[in-house]
Amino acid sequence: MHDHRQHRVPGANVGDRSGRLTLRRRFDQLLPGSIQLAARRVRDLLRAEIRRGAFVDGRLPAESELMAQHQASRETVREALDLLRRDGLVERRRGVGTMTIREEYVVPGVLPPQGNLFEMYLADGHITPRLLRWNWIPAPSAVAAQLDGVAVDDDCLCIDYVLLIDDRPMAVFTNYLRSTEASRVDQQEFRTDFYSLLHSSDVTVAGFDLAVQAAAADDCSATLLHIAQGDPILLWEQTIRNPDGEAVDYALGALRGDVVMKFGDIPRIDLTRSLPPRQPR
Repeated sequence: MHDHRQHRVPGANVGDRSGRLTLRRRFDQLLPGSIQLAARRVRDLLRAEIRRGAFVDGRLPAESELMAQHQASRETVREALDLLRRDGLVERRRGVGTMTIREEYVVPGVLPPQGNLFEMYLADGHITPRLLRWNWIPAPSAVAAQLDGVAVDDDCLCIDYVLLIDDRPMAVFTNYLRSTEASRVDQQEFRTDFYSLLHSSDVTVAGFDLAVQAAAADDCSATLLHIAQGDPILLWEQTIRNPDGEAVDYALGALRGDVVMKFGDIPRIDLTRSLPPRQPR
């Protein structure tokens, strides 16, 4: 039987009303104050506007204008601007105002149409890969488990590279391509993005499964991405499928924190059907 005692707050009986009230009071004590909550909301809205390029010449409106726009106090606006500064998005210059100082690259989270370059769908920037490794290897168990028709120690092609946008490192990926498709790809054709490499080799891509997770950069990833160790990154796990639904490529990687993945036309997901039912106690 599961022991719930470790979850109890000392002195509180969670089974009665007084115990629940004690838990609620202690939880409320941990919540930010109203100024901090309001500042977070204003910060998020301003960050979205910065991403859209809404501010001419990168200059944010004056505090008084922001107060009117967001119906917020001066203290809230100043706290929101300070949060943006701590995020590394703006700096406040005496006599000038608040200026954006960091670009963010918006990357579409969909496959480019067959035969088109991925960079055609970026806001700006030219994509090139910096190849780190291109070798045939025996498929590790973790890779074999993700690719259809691949057993442990079967040959697969390992392609390890840094993705550059305008010569700036934006992501590092390791792709494991099964031998059926890998036998057709040419290293000399890997000049832009991975999807274009597959297309140039007559490998048709129909869709992918994707999982992302926030993390902090380790020393190796930080060096490859030209960021500081501990900076925010987005861990990437992707399985690419052909028109028959077969998994032909498995990729692991990391994206810099200033890369924004933008997805569109996502159907409603019924989470209650996708989760396993809870077992009765």
